Amino acid sequence: MDHRQSLAPCLISKGTVSHPRDVLRALETLENLEYRYLVDGELIEEGRATLVKLMADPESATLIVNGCLFLNVSSFRFLDFEQVTDDRWRFLLHGDSSHLELLSVPDTEEDEESAKRPHLLTEEAVGDFDALIALDDEEDED
Repeated sequence: MDHRQSLAPCLISKGTVSHPRDVLRALETLENLEYRYLVDGELIEEGRATLVKLMADPESATLIVNGCLFLNVSSFRFLDFEQVTDDRWRFLLHGDSSHLELLSVPDTEEDEESAKRPHLLTEEAVGDFDALIALDDEEDED
């Protein structure tokens, strides 16, 4: 009795994934990073950022603003990842003629201190985030 079934891929330290769930899981390992954004092979922007939000939403944009990365995996076709040193990882997100390269930055003592500071309120942290915003808006009118 031979019940052969297709097995899911097993990727260790290096690989390519295209399913949004796999891309999300790989990128969940990031926090502080260096980035390079290229379009048609031309460098458009580079810098450092902190991954603030990770999503798979066909209607939202990927944004890097004020040192914060709001990364939508639906902005890209697939992801290549690899370990480049003992404590650094490279992630390359492929879009249509664009690439977003992310290089992990190891945590430092300064990062540990900033982790003790208050964090942004996110939708996941509050049950009814829209109602909270509406309440806040009402208070501003007084």
